[in-house]
Amino acid sequence: MSDGITRRDALGRVVRGTVLLGLGSTAGFLINKAEGQVVWQVDTSRCVNSRLGEAGAEVCMLCTTQCVVAQSAVRAINSFRDCGRCYVCPAYYNIRSAVDERGLPSEKLCPRDAIRRTPIGFVDPEDPANNFYEYVIEEEKCDGCGLCVKACREPLGLGSIVLKVRHNLCVDCNRCAISIACPHDALFQHKVADALEPTLARQPQP
Repeated sequence: MSDGITRRDALGRVVRGTVLLGLGSTAGFLINKAEGQVVWQVDTSRCVNSRLGEAGAEVCMLCTTQCVVAQSAVRAINSFRDCGRCYVCPAYYNIRSAVDERGLPSEKLCPRDAIRRTPIGFVDPEDPANNFYEYVIEEEKCDGCGLCVKACREPLGLGSIVLKVRHNLCVDCNRCAISIACPHDALFQHKVADALEPTLARQPQP
Protein backbone atom coordinates (compact mmCIF):
# COMPACT_ATOMS: atom_id res chain seq x y z
CA MET A 1 0.00 0.00 0.00
CA SER A 2 1.12 3.61 -0.59
CA ASP A 3 2.20 6.42 1.82
CA GLY A 4 4.13 3.95 3.97
CA ILE A 5 0.95 2.29 5.33
CA THR A 6 1.05 -1.47 5.08
CA ARG A 7 -1.93 -3.79 4.76
CA ARG A 8 -1.26 -4.95 8.35
CA ASP A 9 -1.34 -1.32 9.65
CA ALA A 10 -4.61 -0.62 7.87
CA LEU A 11 -6.21 -3.80 9.17
CA GLY A 12 -5.04 -2.97 12.70
CA ARG A 13 -6.67 0.45 12.53
CA VAL A 14 -9.95 -1.05 11.34
CA VAL A 15 -9.93 -3.59 14.18
CA ARG A 16 -9.12 -0.95 16.81
CA GLY A 17 -11.84 1.32 15.48
CA THR A 18 -14.38 -1.51 15.58
CA VAL A 19 -13.45 -2.37 19.17
CA LEU A 20 -13.71 1.26 20.29
CA LEU A 21 -17.07 1.62 18.55
CA GLY A 22 -18.28 -1.52 20.27
CA LEU A 23 -17.13 -0.30 23.68
CA GLY A 24 -18.80 3.03 23.11
CA SER A 25 -22.06 1.36 22.14
CA THR A 26 -21.91 -0.91 25.21
CA ALA A 27 -21.23 2.04 27.53
CA GLY A 28 -24.14 3.94 25.98
CA PHE A 29 -26.43 0.95 26.47
CA LEU A 30 -25.45 0.62 30.14
CA ILE A 31 -26.01 4.34 30.75
CA ASN A 32 -29.45 4.19 29.11
CA LYS A 33 -30.32 1.09 31.12
CA ALA A 34 -29.35 2.75 34.40
CA GLU A 35 -31.18 6.00 33.61
CA GLY A 36 -34.36 4.63 32.08
CA GLN A 37 -34.66 0.97 33.01
CA VAL A 38 -38.07 -0.64 33.20
CA VAL A 39 -38.09 -2.66 36.40
CA TRP A 40 -40.46 -4.72 38.52
CA GLN A 41 -41.80 -3.34 41.80
CA VAL A 42 -44.38 -4.21 44.45
CA ASP A 43 -47.55 -2.14 44.62
CA THR A 44 -48.13 -1.92 48.38
CA SER A 45 -51.73 -0.84 47.85
CA ARG A 46 -52.39 -4.24 46.25
CA CYS A 47 -50.02 -6.42 48.29
CA VAL A 48 -52.07 -8.54 50.70
CA ASN A 49 -49.36 -8.30 53.36
CA SER A 50 -49.23 -4.51 53.24
CA ARG A 51 -52.91 -3.71 52.78
CA LEU A 52 -54.91 -3.01 55.92
CA GLY A 53 -58.26 -4.75 56.27
CA GLU A 54 -57.49 -7.69 53.98
CA ALA A 55 -59.71 -10.63 54.88
CA GLY A 56 -58.00 -13.69 56.32
CA ALA A 57 -55.16 -14.07 58.78
CA GLU A 58 -52.70 -15.90 56.54
CA VAL A 59 -49.53 -14.25 55.30
CA CYS A 60 -48.89 -14.41 51.56
CA MET A 61 -45.43 -15.87 50.88
CA LEU A 62 -45.54 -15.98 47.08
CA CYS A 63 -42.72 -13.42 46.84
CA THR A 64 -40.52 -15.94 48.64
CA THR A 65 -41.60 -19.11 46.86
CA GLN A 66 -42.18 -17.94 43.26
CA CYS A 67 -39.08 -15.84 42.50
CA VAL A 68 -36.66 -17.44 40.02
CA VAL A 69 -33.79 -16.28 42.22
CA ALA A 70 -32.85 -18.83 44.91
CA GLN A 71 -33.29 -16.25 47.67
CA SER A 72 -36.04 -13.92 46.50
CA ALA A 73 -35.17 -10.51 45.09
CA VAL A 74 -38.12 -9.15 47.07
CA ARG A 75 -37.05 -7.92 50.49
CA ALA A 76 -38.68 -6.19 53.44
CA ILE A 77 -37.77 -2.50 53.77
CA ASN A 78 -38.35 -0.33 56.84
CA SER A 79 -39.18 3.31 56.18
CA PHE A 80 -37.52 4.96 59.17
CA ARG A 81 -39.48 8.18 58.76
CA ASP A 82 -42.69 6.23 59.44
CA CYS A 83 -41.38 3.84 62.10
CA GLY A 84 -42.48 4.38 65.71
CA ARG A 85 -39.19 2.96 67.09
CA CYS A 86 -41.24 1.09 69.67
CA TYR A 87 -39.91 -0.76 72.70
CA VAL A 88 -41.98 -3.78 71.68
CA CYS A 89 -42.15 -3.90 67.91
CA PRO A 90 -44.77 -6.39 66.63
CA ALA A 91 -42.66 -6.95 63.50
CA TYR A 92 -39.57 -7.80 65.54
CA TYR A 93 -41.10 -9.80 68.40
CA ASN A 94 -43.63 -12.57 68.20
CA ILE A 95 -46.06 -10.85 70.53
CA ARG A 96 -48.01 -14.10 70.96
CA SER A 97 -45.02 -15.82 72.58
CA ALA A 98 -44.52 -16.13 76.34
CA VAL A 99 -43.17 -13.10 78.17
CA ASP A 100 -39.67 -13.34 79.64
CA GLU A 101 -38.31 -11.89 82.91
CA ARG A 102 -37.86 -8.46 81.31
CA GLY A 103 -41.49 -8.32 80.23
CA LEU A 104 -40.58 -8.85 76.57
CA PRO A 105 -41.89 -11.55 74.23
CA SER A 106 -39.52 -14.50 74.37
CA GLU A 107 -39.50 -15.18 70.62
CA LYS A 108 -38.66 -13.18 67.52
CA LEU A 109 -41.10 -13.09 64.64
CA CYS A 110 -38.69 -13.34 61.70
CA PRO A 111 -37.76 -16.97 60.94
CA ARG A 112 -34.41 -15.82 59.48
CA ASP A 113 -33.58 -13.35 62.26
CA ALA A 114 -33.23 -10.66 59.59
CA ILE A 115 -34.20 -7.65 61.74
CA ARG A 116 -31.56 -5.92 63.86
CA ARG A 117 -32.76 -3.97 66.92
CA THR A 118 -30.50 -1.27 68.35
CA PRO A 119 -31.22 1.38 71.03
CA ILE A 120 -31.33 5.05 70.06
CA GLY A 121 -29.72 7.59 72.37
CA PHE A 122 -29.82 7.31 76.15
CA VAL A 123 -31.23 4.06 77.51
CA ASP A 124 -33.36 4.43 80.65
CA PRO A 125 -32.84 1.28 82.76
CA GLU A 126 -35.59 2.32 85.19
CA ASP A 127 -38.30 2.48 82.55
CA PRO A 128 -37.46 0.31 79.51
CA ALA A 129 -40.75 1.22 77.83
CA ASN A 130 -39.45 4.81 77.68
CA ASN A 131 -36.61 3.82 75.32
CA PHE A 132 -36.58 3.99 71.55
CA TYR A 133 -35.12 1.48 69.12
CA GLU A 134 -34.16 1.37 65.48
CA TYR A 135 -35.17 -1.69 63.48
CA VAL A 136 -32.98 -2.41 60.46
CA ILE A 137 -33.70 -5.14 57.92
CA GLU A 138 -30.55 -7.12 57.16
CA GLU A 139 -31.23 -7.76 53.48
CA GLU A 140 -28.68 -10.53 53.10
CA LYS A 141 -30.82 -12.59 55.49
CA CYS A 142 -34.30 -11.47 54.42
CA ASP A 143 -36.19 -13.57 51.86
CA GLY A 144 -39.34 -11.46 51.58
CA CYS A 145 -41.64 -13.84 53.46
CA GLY A 146 -43.86 -10.91 54.53
CA LEU A 147 -44.34 -11.90 58.19
CA CYS A 148 -42.91 -8.63 59.50
CA VAL A 149 -44.83 -6.61 56.90
CA LYS A 150 -48.18 -7.98 57.97
CA ALA A 151 -47.34 -7.65 61.68
CA CYS A 152 -46.35 -4.00 61.19
CA ARG A 153 -49.79 -3.01 59.89
CA GLU A 154 -52.16 -0.96 61.99
CA PRO A 155 -53.42 -1.07 64.66
CA LEU A 156 -50.38 -2.76 66.25
CA GLY A 157 -47.83 -1.24 63.88
CA LEU A 158 -47.54 1.86 61.73
CA GLY A 159 -47.11 0.20 58.36
CA SER A 160 -43.50 1.34 57.99
CA ILE A 161 -42.30 -2.06 56.73
CA VAL A 162 -43.20 -2.99 53.15
CA LEU A 163 -41.96 -5.38 50.49
CA LYS A 164 -39.80 -4.02 47.67
CA VAL A 165 -38.00 -5.57 44.71
CA ARG A 166 -34.26 -4.99 45.12
CA HIS A 167 -33.07 -4.31 41.59
CA ASN A 168 -29.46 -5.22 42.31
CA LEU A 169 -30.74 -8.75 43.03
CA CYS A 170 -33.51 -8.99 40.41
CA VAL A 171 -32.60 -10.64 37.09
CA ASP A 172 -35.19 -8.54 35.21
CA CYS A 173 -37.35 -11.36 33.87
CA ASN A 174 -39.45 -10.26 30.94
CA ARG A 175 -42.42 -11.82 32.74
CA CYS A 176 -41.91 -11.90 36.50
CA ALA A 177 -42.80 -15.31 37.95
CA ILE A 178 -44.10 -13.68 41.13
CA SER A 179 -46.37 -11.36 39.14
CA ILE A 180 -47.84 -14.38 37.35
CA ALA A 181 -48.54 -16.16 40.65
CA CYS A 182 -49.78 -13.09 42.57
CA PRO A 183 -53.61 -13.18 42.75
CA HIS A 184 -53.78 -9.45 43.44
CA ASP A 185 -51.55 -8.22 40.57
CA ALA A 186 -49.35 -6.53 43.13
CA LEU A 187 -46.21 -6.51 40.95
CA PHE A 188 -45.91 -4.00 38.14
CA GLN A 189 -43.25 -2.59 35.84
CA HIS A 190 -42.15 1.02 35.84
CA LYS A 191 -39.27 3.16 34.63
CA VAL A 192 -36.82 4.54 37.18
CA ALA A 193 -33.97 7.03 37.00
CA ASP A 194 -31.66 4.78 38.99
CA ALA A 195 -32.71 1.15 39.02
CA LEU A 196 -30.05 0.03 41.48
CA GLU A 197 -31.02 2.02 44.55
CA PRO A 198 -34.80 2.48 44.86
CA THR A 199 -35.62 2.40 48.56
CA LEU A 200 -37.86 3.87 51.23
CA ALA A 201 -35.23 3.40 53.87
CA ARG A 202 -32.27 5.54 54.84
CA GLN A 203 -29.07 4.02 56.11
CA PRO A 204 -28.96 4.29 59.90
CA GLN A 205 -26.23 6.48 61.32
CA PRO A 206 -23.53 4.70 63.37
